Amino acid sequence: MLLVDDDALAAHARKLRNLSFEPARRFLHREMGFNYRLTNLQAALGLAQLERIDEIVARKRWLGQAYTERLRDLEAIELQVEESWASSVFWMYGLLIKEETGLDAVTLAARLAERGVETRPFFLGMHEQPVLLERGLFAGESYPVAERIARQGLYLPSGLALDERQLERVVSALREVVA
Repeated sequence: MLLVDDDALAAHARKLRNLSFEPARRFLHREMGFNYRLTNLQAALGLAQLERIDEIVARKRWLGQAYTERLRDLEAIELQVEESWASSVFWMYGLLIKEETGLDAVTLAARLAERGVETRPFFLGMHEQPVLLERGLFAGESYPVAERIARQGLYLPSGLALDERQLERVVSALREVVA
């Protein structure tokens, strides 16, 4: 979904998402476009999710705040920060394991997995993506903050179905691993 407040930009986006067909003549292309059209099923699912958006965001915010409350005293980790001027929807709940612990995210994830807790690694920076490096992009560039975050960060379970008992199990396992 793309939201814009410019009619010309909206018209151009609609054209691009539909293979850039010219309005006056279909199958005539003056620029490269994409097939970003939703199927009827995808549109129906999207609309159904939008009808529940307040409930979904409230649940995600509860999960994020519950993790923060239960983990804020752990010195070994850095938690997500929510500033006074912004509200996070906590799409995922990420944390960083501090380097002085001697652990990295891979080791932490393995130790949590041994205790039945699945995690996901943080995203790698674009400058570390092989597909971009193979094309000569980012050659010799370094971004230490992005590299540290990718090396030290992981996402805790944060699906909508996660209940309080499961959340407590995740918190207990994390406390056990980093204590």
